[in-house]
Amino acid sequence: MKKIVIILSFIILGTTFFGCSQDDLLEAENRNQLSAQNFWKTQRDAEAGIYSVYSSLQFNGVLGSTAVLAAALQSEHGRVGNIGRRPNSLEFDNALVNSTNGDVFGQWEDLYKVVFRANAVLANVPNIEMDETVKREILGEAYFLRGLAMFWIANGFNGGSVPYPIVLPESLEETRFSLEDRDVVYSQIIEDLTMAQTNLAERLNWTSEGQEGRATWGAATSILGKVYLYEENFTRAAEELKKVIDSGEYQLVDDIAENFSEAGEFNAESIFEVQFFVSDPISGGNFGDGEGDNPNESTLRPTSWTRNGGFGFMFVTHFTSSLYRNEVVDPALPINTSRPQEVYDENSELEETITPRIRSLRSEASMAYEDDGSIFYTTSTRENFVRMLSRGQVRKFHNHTLETEPRNSGINEQVIRYADVLLMYAEALLRGQGDAGVTEALTYINQVRQRSGLVTLETLFAGVPTSPIILNTFSDLRPDAGDTAPEAQAKIDQITAINDGLDPTLKIEPQALTADNIVLHLFNKERPAEFAWEGRGISWQDLRRRPGGPAARFVELGNVRYTSTTLDVQAFEELPEFVENSLQDFMLRKVNFGPEDLYYPLPSQEIIQNPLLNN
Repeated sequence: MKKIVIILSFIILGTTFFGCSQDDLLEAENRNQLSAQNFWKTQRDAEAGIYSVYSSLQFNGVLGSTAVLAAALQSEHGRVGNIGRRPNSLEFDNALVNSTNGDVFGQWEDLYKVVFRANAVLANVPNIEMDETVKREILGEAYFLRGLAMFWIANGFNGGSVPYPIVLPESLEETRFSLEDRDVVYSQIIEDLTMAQTNLAERLNWTSEGQEGRATWGAATSILGKVYLYEENFTRAAEELKKVIDSGEYQLVDDIAENFSEAGEFNAESIFEVQFFVSDPISGGNFGDGEGDNPNESTLRPTSWTRNGGFGFMFVTHFTSSLYRNEVVDPALPINTSRPQEVYDENSELEETITPRIRSLRSEASMAYEDDGSIFYTTSTRENFVRMLSRGQVRKFHNHTLETEPRNSGINEQVIRYADVLLMYAEALLRGQGDAGVTEALTYINQVRQRSGLVTLETLFAGVPTSPIILNTFSDLRPDAGDTAPEAQAKIDQITAINDGLDPTLKIEPQALTADNIVLHLFNKERPAEFAWEGRGISWQDLRRRPGGPAARFVELGNVRYTSTTLDVQAFEELPEFVENSLQDFMLRKVNFGPEDLYYPLPSQEIIQNPLLNN
């Protein structure tokens, strides 16, 4: 099942950069050594070449190691943890990124390595005598991977005006490319993805070959639809995304948690995922990208995002913790009664199960809360679960069923899954057709919601008198059949008082079921809850293209004070100076964020190396 064969040491050379002297002619040629002249001869070489492009997706600046940290800290979901360890991360968190940030250059460098390797395949594979179907598909994969990498680059840097190499350099000078206009860049991205879609038209999966993880028609079509959506070409976006829906190749898995575990890799919901592997996550050695002498192909998600025992590079925001606690579960849905959550006592022993489910499946899959009774690294959250201001640990992409927190993680990274296609299609309908698209859009939004045990959007928009976050935070206020009438009334009075004092962002008031309101819901709640910390910055990309933009959202959320009305805080935590510094999100980001923070600047190191970027 796992993994695609990865080339540990692979030479991708179009042409050597140096000529030969007469003395060189006297030297014996080693015909057993790989070079530009004796590689790219057989079908096996072509396959090795495309595997090397996939391998580059594991690099630190793409999706390996701590690659996703920057996007998490730029979204609503992350804030800096142990700040002394990651000075670069402070810049992301506080909207102070500049051209000298090392992580920014790392992303630039590694993403262009993906492009370079894809170009090597596109330049050399057409000249190989081999099976024509295999050749067409390998070229389709290369077009897809180049288009995907360039989409990430254009989406991340300099407003989309970046170099777009489409030929393999034959000299050092030819590695220096000028900036292209943004429209030219996106036109080429669309062309690459369209070529991939065409070449992979008959490649719906790789299951029979045992090579799951390679690009397919569905992957090319889904990313093409996403590009059109981001470019606000809603008609074309809807067309491409609907093709994926109508293909019947994908479906939502019953349990969303399958998408974030090794056991659930390449499931029915996965459209394209990047593979990672580590033989022993507990003592399997240091992080590696799978090339060279290090066999590990892993990420550092567990130690990066765990508060106790890990590096703690990122902590969960109060917004995110509250977002999941405030989701409205539908007790009538079978998944909320037939699959009750498991709750453990202080000795990590399974207690009597609880029905109905009180938090959504995507909440349970995404976060572990203090005293929610779940197991987090074999320890009940009721015992030795570190006290924290946001009262939650990231569970998504964690091997949280292991005995101890691992350093490395071999869990694959889903770049795009079917739930994203459904919600993007709904968005394209709403933004392209307005209120005329509401009925159809609701069908797909509700599919995603009800998979996680939530009420339909129609029910949610009718309003909820008591926000779920109250009972999900203060379990002692939950109604009990054994309460006397005065006890029950006392609970009701407390709930009412807390509910009245909730911040407006946490209240669920009635609203009209219009296209504009639904789109805002998608950006403010639905997509953040569904895709927190996923892909290569899905939530940050959504935040940037959200109606009104990130700046207004950071101010709105940054002004919320998370006091005892929303979290079970201690008395000292309600002191004004404590609230100001610790119980609010985005304190500096909401002040610093400006138009220049929508994209990374061109890295200064690259400008020094390539003078053409100044032209």
